[in-house]
Amino acid sequence: MKHTRLYVGDIATTVTQADLEALFAEVGTVISLNLVRSHDSPHAFAHIQMATPEDAREAVQRFNGFEYQGSRLIVYTVPPQSRPRTA
Repeated sequence: MKHTRLYVGDIATTVTQADLEALFAEVGTVISLNLVRSHDSPHAFAHIQMATPEDAREAVQRFNGFEYQGSRLIVYTVPPQSRPRTA
């Protein structure tokens, strides 16, 4: 797979964007990170763009199921967004 985008779920609400970026930087270069919080959920989620597919694979292997600040992370790759077809 050549995916570089990650979904990260079950993030504790105490985790900051800087915390998450530092964690994922341990396995490679983080291109972008968008942390999303919901007012009615005890957890947050994030979309992370890694520099290479290898970085993304390493992040999944290392952090899926990893306990971080009291929550067990869910991490998986996300295929690139599909583009609309042109006629």
